[in-house]
Amino acid sequence: MRSFFLALALLAAPAAHACSVAPGYRVPTTLELAAQADAIIVAQPFDQRATAEGAPEIVFASLVILKGAPGREVKDDRIVVNAPGILSVEEQPARPSDPRELVRAHPEAYEGGCVRVTFHPKQWVVLFLKREDDDYRVISHPFARTAEDTALPDSRWLKAVREYIAIAALPPAARRARMAVRRDLLKARGDADSLAIAADIARELAGPRKPLREPLPPVK
Repeated sequence: MRSFFLALALLAAPAAHACSVAPGYRVPTTLELAAQADAIIVAQPFDQRATAEGAPEIVFASLVILKGAPGREVKDDRIVVNAPGILSVEEQPARPSDPRELVRAHPEAYEGGCVRVTFHPKQWVVLFLKREDDDYRVISHPFARTAEDTALPDSRWLKAVREYIAIAALPPAARRARMAVRRDLLKARGDADSLAIAADIARELAGPRKPLREPLPPVK
């Protein structure tokens, strides 16, 4: 495989241009992302290519499927993900996600484009995917944790994602009770990862996140 770094613009606009969120926009929580995603996978960037029409794609390999059941889209343990605005960066290591973080997105999201844009072929990454006809794309909400690095078999982030996938699979009316039970059980375990995930569940139970920009006042 070519030793290049893969860059993925998850929004239609290039990452070099600063994005601006709409008034009232709230960054989706991991539970909201788990509920929205048609598939959630752990995989490694393997190759980048273009369709016959010139649309960019990234091939992810060595899949671990956490949610969803991609069928014919997976061939030889690989899945192709639509990647509008693709870039490539040579001779520069891609920065990994903070292994302790459960709330803030990858540092690149705060550098103008609102989303992560670079990956290293050897990094494992958790991808929250949305189906588009017969293809998939990475969910691209600004500052959302939809493409974060992980470690196998069970990093803090991967443990948290598994928790929220299980919660999102329940009827909405049953989710709060499940979260309260899981929060208390994780706190009782007492290890650093369990305490961090319990605190994140407590934030989820506390209510919606604060908007990044307050809604505009009503027009008089």
